[in-house]
Amino acid sequence: MELYKKNRLLFWALIFLIVINLSALVSIFVFKKVQSPPVCRESPSMSCSGFCEELKLSDNQSAKVEHINQEYRSHAEPLVSAIKEKRSEILDELNNTSPDTTLLNRVTIDLTVLQTRLQRENIKQYLELKSVCTPEQVQRLSALYRDLYGCPMKATGNQHRHRGGQGKPRCQ
Repeated sequence: MELYKKNRLLFWALIFLIVINLSALVSIFVFKKVQSPPVCRESPSMSCSGFCEELKLSDNQSAKVEHINQEYRSHAEPLVSAIKEKRSEILDELNNTSPDTTLLNRVTIDLTVLQTRLQRENIKQYLELKSVCTPEQVQRLSALYRDLYGCPMKATGNQHRHRGGQGKPRCQ
């Protein structure tokens, strides 16, 4: 009983913290947000409803976009797998006690070729999507691609929101 009297303030603070933590846990489970589906990138069977809604495509345009994306995935997925394999090969070689720089250079060149091919597929997909879209949809498509690549739209006038700190835009 004497211990309780000495640490009464600590006891009530502990009870208060337990109540706060329990209420936070209940809040997380009750107010958990439903995640929106990713934009057309996960699986070949997935529909592009989020992407089509973002661009406000008609049913005819949506069908064309689905075909374009399916074609893109069939060409891009093997390239992505090969790129991952080359990166893994580089890391495995770097993990050796004495890495073979000749092998590393060769694998790096192979990786560069694969990345170039993937970039060409990205460009081809963009141009095909652009041909399906109206001018307003093309602007939204461009903004989506800029977000995907991490390059914000260039500012006009005196807007400096996306400057990289040195008075220069981050992406050209």
